[in-house]
Amino acid sequence: MADTSEISNSLVPLGRQQARVLLEAGYLWLDMGHFDKAKEIFSGAAALMPRSEVPQLALGAVEFSQGRHDKALQAYRVAQRLAPQSALPRAHAGEALLFMGKVPEALKELKAAMDLDPDGDGARLAQSLIQAKEAGVLPPAKT
Repeated sequence: MADTSEISNSLVPLGRQQARVLLEAGYLWLDMGHFDKAKEIFSGAAALMPRSEVPQLALGAVEFSQGRHDKALQAYRVAQRLAPQSALPRAHAGEALLFMGKVPEALKELKAAMDLDPDGDGARLAQSLIQAKEAGVLPPAKT
């Protein structure tokens, strides 16, 4: 039997390579703008890997790419519940909140991401988003 992956964290034995190929296929569809196909693949991945935050982050990316920041936030919140000590779901939640104009809540999430894993991808994303907000690149807060 193939090594199961911490990425997959699957109920069904799913090898690391299989999990990566499945997720990469979804990201290829997403990059090509085929949102329905990407969502279908990521939904399948979420069913196969119900304890992994990775497919939920991917589902959030599909929604975010279409400007549905509220739905993206919902997926990122599921990812947070699955991996409460992971910085990446918090950084993505902060990103969605920024684009929803909820700046104070967004900054709280982004700072939490940086605190959880200061040298990780989530912290780097959070720091980049804070810098972009400070530079005026991101949408203004809703009043």
